[in-house]
Amino acid sequence: MVVVNLGCGRGWAREMGGRTALDRVLAYAGRLAPQSEVAVLLPPGESPDAVRDLRRLELRENTDAALIGALSELSRGRDNLYYVYGDCPFLDAGLSLTMMENHLRYVADYTFADGYPYGLAPEILKTAALPAVAAQLKTPASPLERDALFTLIGRDINSFDLETELSPVDLRQLRASLTTDSERNSLLCLRLAEDDPRDAGEVSRILQEKPEILRTLPAYIGIQIVEGCPQACFSCPYPVFGGDILRKRAFMDPAHFDALLEKIAAFCGDAVVGVSLWGEPSLHPDFIRLAESAARRPALRLLVETSGLGWGEDVLRGVRDLLGERVTWIVSLDASDEAGYLRMRGPGFAEAVGRAESLLELFPGQTYVQALRMKENEEGMETFFRTWREKTPQVIIQKYDHFCGFLPQRKVTDLSPLKRFPCRHLQRDLSVLIDGTVPLCREDLRRGRVMGNALAEDLPVIWARGAEVYREHLAESYNGICGACDEYYTFNF
Repeated sequence: MVVVNLGCGRGWAREMGGRTALDRVLAYAGRLAPQSEVAVLLPPGESPDAVRDLRRLELRENTDAALIGALSELSRGRDNLYYVYGDCPFLDAGLSLTMMENHLRYVADYTFADGYPYGLAPEILKTAALPAVAAQLKTPASPLERDALFTLIGRDINSFDLETELSPVDLRQLRASLTTDSERNSLLCLRLAEDDPRDAGEVSRILQEKPEILRTLPAYIGIQIVEGCPQACFSCPYPVFGGDILRKRAFMDPAHFDALLEKIAAFCGDAVVGVSLWGEPSLHPDFIRLAESAARRPALRLLVETSGLGWGEDVLRGVRDLLGERVTWIVSLDASDEAGYLRMRGPGFAEAVGRAESLLELFPGQTYVQALRMKENEEGMETFFRTWREKTPQVIIQKYDHFCGFLPQRKVTDLSPLKRFPCRHLQRDLSVLIDGTVPLCREDLRRGRVMGNALAEDLPVIWARGAEVYREHLAESYNGICGACDEYYTFNF
């Protein structure tokens, strides 16, 4: 049986070449099984005409428990299930059949593809394994994510026999999702469809031969909402180019921030909005109004990277009430002891640690603690990691950034790829300063190549200007600060 899940928003209704994504998925399912063996999982209130002749099952809750319950009901009398989402227009039937052959040959409980962009291959599950999968469910149930099956199986992975279909070329680094669930991903699918790829091999070839199509819409927009900071960290360039940041206090007008979010939502559909570009966000006197602006645009998520200093408990609780799980916190600590913290960041260790712990209580699944790894604190990295891992699995060890030579080189090890590729940040990010200026990227501290002003101009116009620099990268030409950059291979979202 082929199980098609439509609980992924209404991306399945987007058209590509006269056919919706769902039409393409159902045609794919028809190559794997007869109509009687195709079932559709529907969210409440949805029943598209395309599935009226198929078996339908309503998912009353958008949770992993509801999914497992539905799969258990559909599994009766069947040995294995293909499981796919209805917004994946490039699913490859030939690849799927090969996966099923291996699934049966090696008597696997679960088979998945690895190294391919998401959206080309199904998950295959032996129905006899469903009780063991159900045993991994937690209470309360978790919101349903695309990787729900893999996540549940991963909780006790040694209890399952897994089979993996490996891509001939590992394309995970492209961060490509071949789905129509967002404007960004739909644009990539539309560009791919122009070449009418017949299978996963052709899709992979196109993505490698035409990397320009990967620059779609921004996924992450960093915004400077504050000029000023309570600390002058020696590993940060802001104290050097930002003036007297310990005394400096200027704030983005909440009305300007709201206008920016309106533009972002209209242009990108969804995006992660960071509010920590050069300045400590806790210093903003109207942070709640900024959170209210984000709350009014449900497709947007907020990212707050903070020292942990200066936050009021009432503000944090207000943000939680407004945004719930749509906000992520990163508390930068850089050391696990007060002496090391003083060297790295200055005074404030006890407050920062206390705030990190309170954020973990208020936002348990959305709070991370972070240390910037460099020569000066390398000896303490293991202690930092072990200390915080006892409290949370969400610990970030961040690579050092010398900002294209603006700061001394303090990195411990070279993580850069053997062969350079176009910058991920030019492909996926925008940075907006407090006055609306959009520099080339976050590394452009001296504003050497300004793309425009986000408060005065339309975002599509500004984004299009960055394409010129991206094309330079595609031609392996790295001009200006790009030549000395060590961040091109990192990514935010």
